Amino acid sequence: MSSRALLISGDSATLQVLGQVLAEMDLTIEPCSDAGAAVRKFTAQRFEVVVIDSPELHSAQELLQALRRPNASQNSLAICVLDVQTNVRAVFAAGANLILYRPVVPERARASIRAAGHLIRREKRRAPRLPVHADATISYPAVESAPATLVDLSEDGLAIQCERQLPAKSKIYFRFALPGQMKWIQLSGETVWQDSTGRAGIRFIDVPQTARRFLKDWLSSRSSLQESKVRVDLPVGRPGPLPSSPNDRRVESRHACQLGAEVYRSGSDVPNRCTLTDISSGGCYVETTSPFETGANVEIVIKTHDFRFKSRGVVQVVNRGFGMGVEFATQTSEQREQVQQLIKIVFAARALDADPVLRF
Repeated sequence: MSSRALLISGDSATLQVLGQVLAEMDLTIEPCSDAGAAVRKFTAQRFEVVVIDSPELHSAQELLQALRRPNASQNSLAICVLDVQTNVRAVFAAGANLILYRPVVPERARASIRAAGHLIRREKRRAPRLPVHADATISYPAVESAPATLVDLSEDGLAIQCERQLPAKSKIYFRFALPGQMKWIQLSGETVWQDSTGRAGIRFIDVPQTARRFLKDWLSSRSSLQESKVRVDLPVGRPGPLPSSPNDRRVESRHACQLGAEVYRSGSDVPNRCTLTDISSGGCYVETTSPFETGANVEIVIKTHDFRFKSRGVVQVVNRGFGMGVEFATQTSEQREQVQQLIKIVFAARALDADPVLRF
């Protein structure tokens, strides 16, 4: 069973904004405009999140009190949407966990709800969802092979970054290659959500068993290897290039990989646990949902059972929400040797010699 959110509101703008934000967190959204019907719903069914948007404080308090009585959703995350002048203390006393103020702004709501995400008592996901950084193309009526970037992936869907507004009701076709694979995958899906930054969530449609098995095996393999701190996959063939700066031509060989890493901002001892998805002699790409700003000085540390890589660098390229390109700082001969040794570890991974395209 998927995790669900009940949105109690009669305001279409609030429903749209919060529905989008919660959908980004893989919650199935159920809107409800009637307070009595809402009580019956969260009493009989389990909702991980209940949003109460009532123009009257008394009505909001009554709904909260009903929610906190013994019922299927009594332990849900309760979010109240209020006017600025509302008595917040009374709302928290009635059982609210989080307050949002009108008008509900997507960026502020997203930041607040994600900060409280640890309070959401989720069902276990049916399939793992993992961050992925890979080029993709999308096609739908009137658009053919538009560029996009794959952000994360599960057996049931994916998230992408693209410059186009995707259609809400048309089938969308995808073509992408997973890191470490030479195969191109082609699937279809439908848009579940899309935000103002160009990110969109897609649910797959009619996934054949062969495709689902392929995705499940790849996700399971990557997940277990990430837990062991290091995994490398390199496709056979000529590696692509990695830019050392956004304006430079790509002249260095880039090697695809999946390496667990710790990235430190210079002057800080707080580790940011990330994933390297490619590396060259001059730099690397780091997958992280919270990249540093362009020009930031960083230190990258990668550890395996018998090898430790450490290098300083400067952030050159930032892709908000999913990663950054780092140029290695001026290196000594010992540091250059370390980079080459790390690249050799990448090349030691197995490679696939399958057909170039998977069509399901």
